[in-house]
Amino acid sequence: MNVFDNDTKTDWGYGVAVSLMQPGKDAPGTYFLHTLLMCERNSLAEGRPVPVKSDPGPDGLKTAEMAIIPVALHLVSEISTLRICIPQISKLHIRIPQDLRPADNRRSVLLQLQELLKKNPEGLPQLDPVEDMGITEPELIEAARRIQDLETTLSRNEVFQAEGQATKFEAWAKRAALLDEAKKLKATLGRSQLTIYREESASRIEVLKRLQHINDEEVLEIKGKAACEIDSADELVTVELMFNGAMEKLDKHELVALVSCLVPVEKSTDDIKLTRQVAPVLAMLQAAARHVAEVSRECKLDVDVDEYVESFKPALMDVVYSWSKGKSFREVCLMTSLYEGSIVRAVRRLDELMQQLMEAAKVVGDEPLAAKILESNLTIRRDIIFSASLYV
Repeated sequence: MNVFDNDTKTDWGYGVAVSLMQPGKDAPGTYFLHTLLMCERNSLAEGRPVPVKSDPGPDGLKTAEMAIIPVALHLVSEISTLRICIPQISKLHIRIPQDLRPADNRRSVLLQLQELLKKNPEGLPQLDPVEDMGITEPELIEAARRIQDLETTLSRNEVFQAEGQATKFEAWAKRAALLDEAKKLKATLGRSQLTIYREESASRIEVLKRLQHINDEEVLEIKGKAACEIDSADELVTVELMFNGAMEKLDKHELVALVSCLVPVEKSTDDIKLTRQVAPVLAMLQAAARHVAEVSRECKLDVDVDEYVESFKPALMDVVYSWSKGKSFREVCLMTSLYEGSIVRAVRRLDELMQQLMEAAKVVGDEPLAAKILESNLTIRRDIIFSASLYV
């Protein structure tokens, strides 16, 4: 008979049933067959028998040993026409010793069984429920016929045939295992990214609380309302400059020069040497940026304080200050190595940010600051930079 454990997908191959064990009190209704099965010799020594591979070959038989193992009836997948010690009704038969305790006797059964399997490469003839067992119930006969038809169809299936050929099936099995591993890794990565996102979100919320943009209940405060109006520059630093009084201390030209540092510009090779009018203005900006960076780092955000402060470039401070004071476009272009188009784009972005600052000041009810920002913005809205078209 052939033994196959469908739960663990373990194929024990053909074995020889020795005796039937009646159901016990612990498992009423469950029958077991004492069966001689081919096992790896080392696994028997460890007390955890495992089957040999389906086609062990001469070398594999050296490590194989027959052992009597109790097999539940539901694990029997096939029953052969082979009968033990009843040759007069057998189509095939083998002789087994009376005493199966000696290893040599069990090995003689192993060699005889291997010889029969070699003579029948497609499997031993199966027991027919009608011809061999004399069962006449129509339902069972129909079920047996249906099973035989399905097994015949299955045997012709290329995928089913490939399962028995290790060389063909191994690559697909490896691919399936790799795909399964990739799926697990993606799930682990997704959970890791979600964890990082949650931790970073909690840290950013803590920053907003420390900077008084929201309260302990995460309700928007007045500084948070102002920050909502800013979307073309760093909101936190911009709002800090609004609320720490830095903008109120500056005149209209210094104010627009300060805000120009918040506008991203192209990299410049200029050796920046600020005039005495704008140097103190830059110090105000750097102090506000350092405060924001230090709070962020204290709240466990990955922020390099010095790098964050240096990200606010003063490349156009003198240019914007001079333009605001009334110098010509030609004069300010000679003050920097940036292209004329880069200067125009930067000043237009500065104009957009100044308008957002003005709206932020109105939102928080600081009308004097809003008026001052408007006056400062008007000093740069002139001449060629704000012409409708350079070709007119």
